[in-house]
Amino acid sequence: MAPHASEPDPPESSPSMLLGTSLTVFRGIYLDRLPPGVYEPAAASVFDTLVRFLRATVRAVAAVALVTAIGAFLIGPSRAAVTVRRACVAGIGAVRGATSAEGRLGPVGSFVHRYKRWTGGAILLAAALVLANWSYPTTQVVLWIAVAVLAAFALREFLDDAGSRDPAAAPGGDARARPS
Repeated sequence: MAPHASEPDPPESSPSMLLGTSLTVFRGIYLDRLPPGVYEPAAASVFDTLVRFLRATVRAVAAVALVTAIGAFLIGPSRAAVTVRRACVAGIGAVRGATSAEGRLGPVGSFVHRYKRWTGGAILLAAALVLANWSYPTTQVVLWIAVAVLAAFALREFLDDAGSRDPAAAPGGDARARPS
């Protein structure tokens, strides 16, 4: 049965929480129903070893989902997202203005401004490749990759010559975006 338009969708973390709860409950059932003569601590150790990577993967996927949701919110058109982007651009512009006499970066600044969308895509692609090629990504790995992406985007904004002149801070560096 399909939900009606007025019913809210269940949160995306529900399957993760359901799986975690099910594993915890099933562990107890499994240990309670062991045949006689089976050493319970050994059986518990086997179960914990088998589900350890599953739990870590579920947590990492939940962290990726959370980081993606926050990123999607921040690039969106909402008033809060635009306010956050404007504040970040203004802050980085103030740091850039304080560190250089004219606030201009010469050919580097114009290059970064010209290819701002491409550099943003390259940053996200590099982060996705790092995450995809990480042997055992954990929640910490996902969060540190997100921090590195934020630092790279801040550096890109710092090097963008037009960043201080465009406080609308349109996502992707689109100078034609209208302030809300």
